[in-house]
Amino acid sequence: DRVKAEVVYGESRLDLRFDSPLGDVCWVEAKSVTLVRDGVACFPDAPTARGRRHLTELTHLAREGVGSAVVFVVQRADASAFKPNDDTDPEFGKTLRAARDAGVQVLAYRCRVSRWEITIDPHPLPHLF
Repeated sequence: DRVKAEVVYGESRLDLRFDSPLGDVCWVEAKSVTLVRDGVACFPDAPTARGRRHLTELTHLAREGVGSAVVFVVQRADASAFKPNDDTDPEFGKTLRAARDAGVQVLAYRCRVSRWEITIDPHPLPHLF
């Protein structure tokens, strides 16, 4: 019914909050992925305390029974799967796994980028974690 952008929750400003007429809520954080290794999209490409904080906030929401999701938008067409980049930021990988286990939906979508448009493939990428 309603979508709000850049909504403050806890110590973070999360990207989106969806509110339904029935009172259901879903918080969503989107992350842009540009690193692909051997066909696998990896996030992050540099250590990200902010990204870990966002996941911690989403985990708290999920444990309270509130809808929450993180969406990794892969800005390349050559990715066939997604995983956290544990080599670059092992704490992010641990935090993402804990978020997933707490009920945060983890989704990754590949984009096709051209001079004229960016389109998102409607089929989510499989996870390798």
